[in-house]
Amino acid sequence: MSVQRRRAAAALLVLSWVLWLHPWVPALLIGVFVSWVLLHTRLEGDLGGTLVRVWRRAWPPGTLVLIPLLVGSTLVFWISDVPITARVLPVALALLALSTILLGSAWTLFAHAQRFWRTRNESALATANPSPDATGNEERA
Repeated sequence: MSVQRRRAAAALLVLSWVLWLHPWVPALLIGVFVSWVLLHTRLEGDLGGTLVRVWRRAWPPGTLVLIPLLVGSTLVFWISDVPITARVLPVALALLALSTILLGSAWTLFAHAQRFWRTRNESALATANPSPDATGNEERA
């Protein structure tokens, strides 16, 4: 599996959880800011470089970690007792991330087929209704 697909799926997972936890975003932002104020001098040194290297090795998570996270997240979103309008987008994003991993590039077959038919129809219209510029027979003054 390509790293690009894993990154896209992991980003969709994070986005679905952000949408799910949106009422808590102000509190989370305050917590992150306070943590940064307390730790920013340490994170600018060797510890910060070490954390960046660890983060780059760990992100995006592997397929064997990402698939259970996506399935579990989808179930948590679906089973919860919040109104359906609040559940739809997180569930849809988690399912889109799962399809990105499981189907891979199979969706491009449909995209290319649509592009083929659209191009074919446009060329058929162009030959049926040629413009004066396309035929080269326009009158010159």
